[in-house]
Amino acid sequence: MRKAIQVLIVIMILLSCGGMFSIFVVQVRDAANRAQCTNNLRQLALSIGTYHDCSGKFPPAAEENPDLPPEDRLSWIVGIWPFVEAGPLYSKMDHKKGWDAEENRFVFETVISILHCPGDPAPQRIGVPTPTWYVGITGIGTKAIDLPLKDGRAGVFGYERSVRGEELKNRASSVLMLAETSQVQGVWTAAGSPTARGLIPDGSPYLGVGGQFGGNHRRGANVAFADGSVRFIEQSIDPSVWEATATLSGKGNQE
Repeated sequence: MRKAIQVLIVIMILLSCGGMFSIFVVQVRDAANRAQCTNNLRQLALSIGTYHDCSGKFPPAAEENPDLPPEDRLSWIVGIWPFVEAGPLYSKMDHKKGWDAEENRFVFETVISILHCPGDPAPQRIGVPTPTWYVGITGIGTKAIDLPLKDGRAGVFGYERSVRGEELKNRASSVLMLAETSQVQGVWTAAGSPTARGLIPDGSPYLGVGGQFGGNHRRGANVAFADGSVRFIEQSIDPSVWEATATLSGKGNQE
């Protein structure tokens, strides 16, 4: 009887250690994913900064092309691509045509590791439309991408507005520029909601699993600000504070 009890105790200890080890593995994996995600965002933010240094403004949500409606144009990610990598991808594209033109199809079927948050378990596959897990912030509302620059709800990215660093004054470190999301859609070369989005006050929660942003890491999301800094934002953040960071004015969802 005593031996049976001893064996049972040993089994319980092993099971307990196994459970603790599993938790440890999950925590280590999540930390590694967060670190890689941070690096991805930092590289994108630095490339946007270089774009600004060269052009004097942040990239618009869509490349300039008066022959196409904004949502058919190539995205801001395409616009900064020469500063992301020196490869031939950008030069091989037909920038006079839309993202869905046959001439540009090879691009959005290219696996781009920097645009994939490793916290998402879905594998990247060659030869299928590739989305981005990092989107530009347009401000507050579903139509924020169309707002004029002086609208208090406007964010960094917009179709017809170009934000200059000096217009942010001393607020660059608190103006949200990019955020990760698990709600991926479309392809990374497409302008519009696949690559740039506003905060929807009456939509799903802002952050976390099933939320508008985040959902790839426990407790929050990685984001990049207009000064190029990358931070982890807890999903417990006050919604009004989150809204304020999404606007150039810092006023949030105020009309």
